[in-house]
Amino acid sequence: MQTRKSIAILLSRFPYPLDKGDKLRAYHQIKQLSRYYHIHLFALQDKGGEEKDRQALEPFCRSMTVYKPRTMMRYWQVLKSLLRAEPVRVGYFYDPKCKQQWLVDIAQLKPDTLYAQLSRTALYVQDMPYHKVLDLQDAFALNYDRMQANMTGLRKWFYQREARTMRLFEQKMIPSFDACTIISDFDKSQIAVQPNQVAVVPNGVDTQFFKAKQVKPTYDILFCGNLTYIPNQQAVNYLIHELLPALVQKKPDIRMFIVGAGGEAFQQYSHANLTVGGWIEDIRQAYSLSRLFVAPLFSGAGLQNKLLEAMSMGLPCITTSIANASLLAVPDEEIILAGNADEFVEKILSLLNDTAKHSHLSAQARYRVEKDYSWESANRVLMSLL
Repeated sequence: MQTRKSIAILLSRFPYPLDKGDKLRAYHQIKQLSRYYHIHLFALQDKGGEEKDRQALEPFCRSMTVYKPRTMMRYWQVLKSLLRAEPVRVGYFYDPKCKQQWLVDIAQLKPDTLYAQLSRTALYVQDMPYHKVLDLQDAFALNYDRMQANMTGLRKWFYQREARTMRLFEQKMIPSFDACTIISDFDKSQIAVQPNQVAVVPNGVDTQFFKAKQVKPTYDILFCGNLTYIPNQQAVNYLIHELLPALVQKKPDIRMFIVGAGGEAFQQYSHANLTVGGWIEDIRQAYSLSRLFVAPLFSGAGLQNKLLEAMSMGLPCITTSIANASLLAVPDEEIILAGNADEFVEKILSLLNDTAKHSHLSAQARYRVEKDYSWESANRVLMSLL
């Protein structure tokens, strides 16, 4: 009987609850990989990783270790990053004391492979004498470039700097790993390295979990996600201040639902046409209660989990070409694209009034994720690299 290989997985935060995209990706990868490997989970986390969170990972992990970077060390590492022209987001997660303990733990464990998620963990793994794989996940330099375009002053300077230093950091770091992965072909095209240095491992969606329920919709429009994430915050502001007033003028009884971690910051805008909620344990409730998913995302990068989930639930989606660049859904068949407020308003109202078009998009969206976005097929590529 062949002995299972062991994999030590290092994350920048504990992968539960599933309130952020990187945590969702890590959780499902761990769940799938545990069928074939012994998984040892290590996470950098100043809070979280509590017993109730650990219980969600226990069926898949042989061991779990949480390192807690020191608060003052975070500030010091941020300062050093600024002085060294390195990404602040990398420095923020680096604590030499945590790395020292990580080295001790790995020396005792002697895993077959180290798998690290996001560039912010690269400094912990780059010089270790093991087979090493780094999941870049998204084209973060592009993400920062897009974010700074909508900013001014010090914030604009900061994200311009993060974009520039992240590109340099990736070019320096990627050759240190035996393999690197990223979420889509589009994101791969934005990384300034040789194409054969990075493999595409997309996200998936659990189509048995995310499937349509026979519930009468309460809301016409839904947007959900991690609302502490700047691209999602920009989308929410666009929905509230640009789209909703124009929609109410043409359809006074229209109802919009915005929900997700950090939603409390937007609850002041709630009114008869708008309901804003915070984190909910089962996001399927929000999808089931809505007729359309509208995601006016003009910044950010990567494959959007919320679009995959909405499509899996049979919810027609209206979004931007930026959000569809990684998804590659067929416009007007599997997804609707809009580029400005007038187009969003026109296409939202048109789809709400066209039952046949709504049904067609619903069926095609569901078919697309069933065909191309399963976690099992995505992780077959990853397994070939580990």
